[in-house]
Amino acid sequence: MPTNKKKAKRRTNGGGDAEEPDLNAEVLAALTRLAETLAKLDEARDDVGACIDGDGESGADELVDATAGMALQDDEAAHPSASKREPQLPAASLSPPALPLSHWRTLPLPVASAYDILHDGASYLHATSTKYTLVGKVDDKEGGNLAVELRKGAELVGTATLLLFSPSCGSSRSLRHYVKQSSRALIASVISLVQSFEDGLAQGQANDGNNLGAQKTGAVWAACDKISKSVPRGNRAAMRRELMVWARDCNETVEEFEEVLALGPRDDGEEGEEEEMMDEDQYTEIEMGVAKASLNVMKCSRNLLGLVLKACECAGEHADEPMLDEKETQSAEADGSAAEAQSGEDSTQQKPNDQSAKRKELLNWIGNLHEMARTVGEGVTNLGILLYPPLDPAGNAEELQNWQAKKPQTIGRHAIPSLGATPLGLQLEHQLQALSECVVTVHTATLPGSGESVLNTYSNEVTDSVERLARALGVRCAEVEEAVSAWDERRLGASET
Repeated sequence: MPTNKKKAKRRTNGGGDAEEPDLNAEVLAALTRLAETLAKLDEARDDVGACIDGDGESGADELVDATAGMALQDDEAAHPSASKREPQLPAASLSPPALPLSHWRTLPLPVASAYDILHDGASYLHATSTKYTLVGKVDDKEGGNLAVELRKGAELVGTATLLLFSPSCGSSRSLRHYVKQSSRALIASVISLVQSFEDGLAQGQANDGNNLGAQKTGAVWAACDKISKSVPRGNRAAMRRELMVWARDCNETVEEFEEVLALGPRDDGEEGEEEEMMDEDQYTEIEMGVAKASLNVMKCSRNLLGLVLKACECAGEHADEPMLDEKETQSAEADGSAAEAQSGEDSTQQKPNDQSAKRKELLNWIGNLHEMARTVGEGVTNLGILLYPPLDPAGNAEELQNWQAKKPQTIGRHAIPSLGATPLGLQLEHQLQALSECVVTVHTATLPGSGESVLNTYSNEVTDSVERLARALGVRCAEVEEAVSAWDERRLGASET
């Protein structure tokens, strides 16, 4: 049956005048609103706080209701406070404060439940999309009914995403990033599938050679499989993956510029046009010193990212220990006599409270260290963009003024030099500041609230590495200052002659 006749047929019921609802269109509109809502979630702050009233089951139920009602609400109604809450940056840090974490390796019940809902939604969409494609191609009405089932699966995915963004789950920025990325990809693939049937492009007869619906379904399957198999489970997995991504990108950048430096300085003498174009990928003799110093800063950044990964792992393992001790205490109380439980009531209550406070501080320290590592990792990319030859010698007084206003005044044991107003000089100074901030945090390793040291959680490898890196950073600062100063002098001298 031609597509236009199918469209006309579904609008009437038994040849009467009553119009049947266009379920595909209704579901498509609901899915689009859901996709827009997920797009507005901010990984660095709590956008869904208004949807939850307290912790526990009541808050989760309200969140589920809010998600299920997305088909009837606009975006502002769904997130009334999204545009009013602004993150606060600490005055003495280049990195934003970390989100409060609830766990490291061991998942609390709210987080495990949210993952179950996410995987259930992905599995439901995987199975329903197959039925929808097979049935919707030959029966428009039944296909519309299955589209409603697709919406239910999408709402499960949306509910799980919002739960993992809620403060009660204590998800890291890394976890939120990967969950949001995968959820949005899945919802987008479902929208594309339903849109192909709403437009009539995927409809037709059985075995007519039109496989557009099958292609769209394959995209849904791939997105479902990514959620089921690839989304990191918990803060530890997500934060480690992000650190590894930054380290990999940093390593690739280092290798790229090592190849450029291996070409040596280009010849500034007389040369043909073709040779001149080839030499644009090489540094001049004046630029070689600052390029080598910048590359060493990148290598230092790469080593630091590896150190942060190991330090977080050491502290995280100790953060999980109080949870295990608390479970053992609860088990012992259940097996003990009533008299023993009564006599030890004060001590057993005090111990979990102390453990919980220490665990919270450890997780907060890990989160803040990870955000500092984010600044370092992203800074390497920014530094690499500015390091391609030829280097930009132009100064920017406005950028210099902005940087002087926001940079921390006290970093610790490393004296970060002022490196001028060129884009490369400003970025180098920014990167050294970020490195110093991160190294000092790992080296001192003190919990801000209790003042307890985290150093006792470190392995011997971490302890030795942080000492070496602290000394190396001082060398890098002096090296960069000398290289930038020489670059400025030789560049200015060359321009005068």
